[in-house]
Amino acid sequence: MDLITLSKLLRELLLTHDRVSLPGMGSFIAELAPSVFSDRALVIHPPFRRVLFRTSEVWNDELLENSYAIEINTDFRTAKEKIQAFMKEFVNELNIKKSIKIPDFGTMRATDQRDYFFVADKDLFIYPEAYGLEPINVKLLNKPGRIELLSYKETNKLYQPQPDKESKIKMPRIKAKKIKEPLSKSAKRTILTFSVLSAIVAIIVLMVVFKDQLQPFWEWLLYSSDDRELLKQL
Repeated sequence: MDLITLSKLLRELLLTHDRVSLPGMGSFIAELAPSVFSDRALVIHPPFRRVLFRTSEVWNDELLENSYAIEINTDFRTAKEKIQAFMKEFVNELNIKKSIKIPDFGTMRATDQRDYFFVADKDLFIYPEAYGLEPINVKLLNKPGRIELLSYKETNKLYQPQPDKESKIKMPRIKAKKIKEPLSKSAKRTILTFSVLSAIVAIIVLMVVFKDQLQPFWEWLLYSSDDRELLKQL
């Protein structure tokens, strides 16, 4: 294992993975970053994937070992042993020099407290979906822009609604029926009394006018059969 091979394997793995372990140190993490403006807001940069190094990600996913085994055509165990030996020398050199350049990938750096961090190369490409996207230059206006507001009169001239033909047809007016108010109790009593008296007077008049015709009926109603026989003999 050497730095050139390490760079090649890391670039290939980060194209399809968001995390690649560096045994004994931590892991490289690829995160998607949105498009951003430049410092002076004159250039819009397209979205990209940035690479970070986190020492807290100590879990080994063994992606590097598997890729290295395929690269040198050997078994996984042999590839793992060679990577462990290489990483031991790599960490010792990094702690002494504080910086190691990984060709075409970036730079690993160390602090006096042996904290490690990574600075990616500007030309590092690990985001195939952004292929062909280029920064956009923003041109400044010579004069401040103005917003024109359309007045009501101007808009009224542009559009004048045509009179609707159907609106000219006069609809017949429907007179509302007056709702009669309900009679009071005293009025109802007066009407009822008048009706009863009228009925009694009518009955009396009929009895006087049709006295002879109603005589058999009254005899049948007022007298028994024996009394009616006696009346006939008189």
